[in-house]
Amino acid sequence: MSKMDSYQDQILGFSMITKSDAEMIHEATLDILETVGVKVPGKEAHEIYTSAGCQCDGETGIVKFPGNLVIDCIEACPPQFELYARDPKHNVIMGDGRPKYMNFGTGVEVKDIRTGERRSSTKQDIADLARFISGLDEIDIFHVPVTASDVTPFLKDLHEGEAALLNTTKHFIHHNNCGKNTRRWIEMAAAMVGGKETLREKPITTMVLCPNSPLEITEHIGEIIIECARAGLPIDVLSMGLCGGTSPVTIPGTLVVTNAEFMAGMVLAQLVNKGNKMIYGSSTTIMDMQWATTPVGAPEHAMVGAAVAAMGKFYGIPADTGGT
Repeated sequence: MSKMDSYQDQILGFSMITKSDAEMIHEATLDILETVGVKVPGKEAHEIYTSAGCQCDGETGIVKFPGNLVIDCIEACPPQFELYARDPKHNVIMGDGRPKYMNFGTGVEVKDIRTGERRSSTKQDIADLARFISGLDEIDIFHVPVTASDVTPFLKDLHEGEAALLNTTKHFIHHNNCGKNTRRWIEMAAAMVGGKETLREKPITTMVLCPNSPLEITEHIGEIIIECARAGLPIDVLSMGLCGGTSPVTIPGTLVVTNAEFMAGMVLAQLVNKGNKMIYGSSTTIMDMQWATTPVGAPEHAMVGAAVAAMGKFYGIPADTGGT
């Protein structure tokens, strides 16, 4: 029996979608992946996809996925796994049915606690906030809360990672700029735990990456997925579409696009390292048509998040949703 066949509607509690809804979203997603495809440029990614039977267009970068391949990769994703921390008391089990909490990111300004001044955030702010969040029992996982605006932009992700690694004892969700910096990041994390094999067995960091809605995984993101899968790091493919802007105006339509983007990244990771730990992510909200802004506090943000969590249960893949 597949993971999807074992999914049942909730009798108690709240769910945004039923099993029938999930099946329709799944079928529509497979149709998009097979007939429309997802843009995933990059020679190495195309070689990996092609070897598994995908159709890759070298000019447009569009990849089309056989439905049976997608389903096989879904089944390969572990339904439950542990996220390790520098301090074992902060280890977290994903997929055990209990919600976990992570601080939001990534702001660009802070209010200085000493002067009261509103200013651009710095690397030191990340270090200070990492120590603060490490002391909060309510937060299970650490995410970079603000950006380091005072360092070289191309190396910003490594500076932010260093500030976090040295100051948090919790599992750390990070993001990188490109494949080259991801390799450097893996070296840094491995040095913290005693080597790459230890990092593979007990990863203290998860890589989060965001598709470029609608239906694109940039070449840099493809490189990051490949490097992290090779190292055995958990990967959180987190879509951030805007209903009515970069994704369909309806929530069901946006869920199909979100699903397709996740599947494209997930398949790439599974082809590199079958059984790689995956997290189905979403921080999708609506576009405010009047002001052309992103209302993170809109009710629809929570609605999409609840629906993505239900789709994660349908697939047997742990989910990560923003704004809940």
